[in-house]
Amino acid sequence: MSAAPASAAYVFNGTEVAVFDFTTGSNVGVQDGNARFYSATSPDIGTLDVRVTGWSLERVKTGYNSYTNYVRDSKLMVYSGGLGITSGDDDGGANNQHTADNEGRKDFFVFQFNAPVAFISATFNTYSVLGYSKDSDATIKYGFNYDTPWNSSLNLDGKTESYLNGLFDGSFESLGGSASNHRFINPDLHWGNVWLLGSSFVNKDGKIDGFKLANLAVVPEPATWLMMIGGFGLLGSALRRRRRTALATA
Repeated sequence: MSAAPASAAYVFNGTEVAVFDFTTGSNVGVQDGNARFYSATSPDIGTLDVRVTGWSLERVKTGYNSYTNYVRDSKLMVYSGGLGITSGDDDGGANNQHTADNEGRKDFFVFQFNAPVAFISATFNTYSVLGYSKDSDATIKYGFNYDTPWNSSLNLDGKTESYLNGLFDGSFESLGGSASNHRFINPDLHWGNVWLLGSSFVNKDGKIDGFKLANLAVVPEPATWLMMIGGFGLLGSALRRRRRTALATA
């Protein structure tokens, strides 16, 4: 069963967040490297726009006992359960390989926003990939890129993982579980206008992560003014409070 979508009235640190809904759209004529555009509005912060693309990391043997990970463009798909990715080794998406999964290639989404934001929370709908147990651990990266307009291609196809990592200022893991869930995904409140969210690159538990991303709640950088006014003590209190009051899941 799918987790409940984020509420449009979810408030973080006194600001009503913008919630992107990723559960509607068409897959007709989708090709590798396609992009989808979304908008989300909050009465407190106005409208934010984002360009979303789907990618995968392929491990390629480049010499005797040496390998390099290369970025491959993939099909960004949309379903009632959220965004998914079909990459070149996914057998056309059969057996739930149309999710963001790390069976074989590691699938990931790239988000290019029209303004710097902080991720707050997201809904992960989990699926069993190739009959394996469900899991929803995720790798998240954040950074700032002003060289490429937010609504233009980053031209990542064929680039190395090292090149990909160079686009971001940092990376962290968000651990999920087997059940579909809505969870807080940015406990240290990082900021950026370019983000990556994908099936876990680290995958410490060895399980196959496979999920569709149903929604994403963000808050723009000007909210830092509120934190500065309120003090970091209030910020820490707000973070702990928000983690306790997670949005309802079904």
